[in-house]
Amino acid sequence: MKQQKRHRTNLISTVTFMVMAGILAFLAVILYNHTKLELRFDTLISWLQNIDDAIVQLDSNVEIIICIFALYIAKCQLPIPMGFLCVISGIVFPLSQAILLNLLFTSFFFTVKYLEGGFIGGGWTGMILGIKQLHFVRDWIQFKGTGNPYVLFVSRLIPSIPLGMVSKYYGSMKYDFLYYILLSLLGFAPRLFIYTKIGSAILNPFSVQFIVLLMIIVAFSGISGIMFNVFYGIKSKQMNQTLLIYSEKEKYKIVL
Repeated sequence: MKQQKRHRTNLISTVTFMVMAGILAFLAVILYNHTKLELRFDTLISWLQNIDDAIVQLDSNVEIIICIFALYIAKCQLPIPMGFLCVISGIVFPLSQAILLNLLFTSFFFTVKYLEGGFIGGGWTGMILGIKQLHFVRDWIQFKGTGNPYVLFVSRLIPSIPLGMVSKYYGSMKYDFLYYILLSLLGFAPRLFIYTKIGSAILNPFSVQFIVLLMIIVAFSGISGIMFNVFYGIKSKQMNQTLLIYSEKEKYKIVL
């Protein structure tokens, strides 16, 4: 059983690394030939520029903000990638304004999911962590019932961990709301900046800036996924050893 779990952990890490390396190699080739690609796909770049010019000529920025906010509202119940919403703001508005809007709307999303968890519980996260093999993860997150601030911060930093599920679970634990919002925004800030920056650079998808940003996202997602998988394997092994020792003690316990 131990060898099977170790093999599964190694296999997942190997596959993740190979996929990440393949995508990075592909992006590296594009980066090396970006000048040729810009010339070859000049029509596509011109088309994207025309879209941006058309957006700029819209009558009111308020209407655009309302539309983007509506997408964030939809995100509260639909599986819309948060990165996609940040990219949209980066396309439409200057970088500083787009970052401010994304911070505001992301805070709204975190607040809604926190309140949702407070009213209806931890949802899928609570059900998943209720599995016996994941009790050590649950205990680590709950941190004596008050919530672990380090887990909250890291969960916002790692792209592979769903934002809404974590938010609902911390809401169900009644974690301090001010710390919750602060840690959530601090942890998500690097991703928010990169996603928004991608939106501002998407008008030329073959530019050095755009390709480098994509490489950063891919590398960070892959490395964080591998680290999370290795950490889970180590903690699972430690918990199994602890349970084995406890069961052996109970076997020879004398009841008076």
